[in-house]
Amino acid sequence: MNILLKDFKYPESWNKSPNQSNQYIDQVFEDTNKIGIYELNNQDHYLYVENLLNVTSYLYPTFDKEQLRLCATYLHWLFLIDDFLEDEYNTMSEKQNDVIKSHAQILLTGQYLNSDVDVKPSEKLTMFLQNTSKDWAIKYNKFDVHNIYMTTLFQWLYSVYPLNKTTESTKPIHMDLYTFIRKVNIGVAGSIIVGLLADKDITDIDISKIWLNPIFTRIMENSTIQIGLVNDCASYDKEYANGGHITNPLYFLQVRDNLTFNETLNFIVNKCNQSIDEIIKDEQLLLKQLKDQGYTENQLNQVNIILNYNHNLIQGNINWSLISKRYNNHDGKPFIFENTKSKYI
Repeated sequence: MNILLKDFKYPESWNKSPNQSNQYIDQVFEDTNKIGIYELNNQDHYLYVENLLNVTSYLYPTFDKEQLRLCATYLHWLFLIDDFLEDEYNTMSEKQNDVIKSHAQILLTGQYLNSDVDVKPSEKLTMFLQNTSKDWAIKYNKFDVHNIYMTTLFQWLYSVYPLNKTTESTKPIHMDLYTFIRKVNIGVAGSIIVGLLADKDITDIDISKIWLNPIFTRIMENSTIQIGLVNDCASYDKEYANGGHITNPLYFLQVRDNLTFNETLNFIVNKCNQSIDEIIKDEQLLLKQLKDQGYTENQLNQVNIILNYNHNLIQGNINWSLISKRYNNHDGKPFIFENTKSKYI
C-alpha cells in the first residue's frame, strides 16, 4: 500500500502554483561563493544549490525577487548547517557544544565567538545570514521581527543533536518525544518568521503580538507536525537505503508499537489530517479573539496574510517533496506518493 497524495486533506484555497521567479538561486550561489562555500564555475556545486533552493518557489509563491532572496538565504543556511552538524560532529559531544556556541554567538550578537582564530566557512555563512537579516530590518524598520527570527534560529541550533542522540537508545523513540523535538527541529518556525520579515504588506498590526499569541503558537505546532510527517514519508525510502531511518516514524512505529506498515501509513495520514483540522479551528478562534479585542477589519485582513503564509508552507512543502532530490530515492520518485491531486476539504 502506498500513500496517495489525495489522502492528505487541504482546503482548496491553500493550493497555489510555485513562484515563477528563480533568480534567487543564482544570487544565493554567488553570495555563498564569496564566503568560500562553493566554487563559482563548479556545475556540481551549482546543481546542489539549485536542488536545495527550488523549494523557495513552493513555500513563498507570492513573493517578489527581493523577498525570495531573503527567504532563500535562510533555507540555504538551514539545509547546510543541518547537514554540517549531522555529518561532521554527530558523535563528538565536546566539539558539538563548541560548534553550537560559535554559531549561537553569531546569531545573537552579530559577533564571532573567537575572532582570534581562523573563522570557518560555516561561521561566515551564519554571519552572512545575520547581517542580511539585520540589513533588511534597518531598511524596513523590522527589528522586532529580526529579533524573533534570530531567537528562533538559536533555538533550532540546539534541536539538531537531541534528535540524533535518540538513536543511541536501545529502544525506538516514542512518538510523543519525537514530535516534541521535531516541533523545533523541522525548521517551520524559521520558515514562517523569515516570511514575516520579508513581508511588505503588513503595516497596521504588531507581528510580534501575533507571534506570541498562544493560539498562533498552537497553529505553528500543528503545522510542524504535519510538515514533518509529510517529509518523513517523502524521504523514508532514501533514508532506509542510507541507514538513516531509525528516527523516521514509518520505521519506529512499526518496531515500537508492533504495527504493520499499512497501519503505520494510516496512522500518519490521520495524524496529518487531524493537524490540518486543528489549524483551521484555531484560525477561527484566533480571528474571533482578536476581533473581540478590537481589531479592525483591515487589521484582521492582515492577520489573515500571516495565516496564508502558513498555508503556503504546508501546501508548498508537500508539492515540493514530490520532486525534491533531497528526499527522493535513487530513481527520482518518492515511493510513498503517487502524483495525484490533493483531496480538498
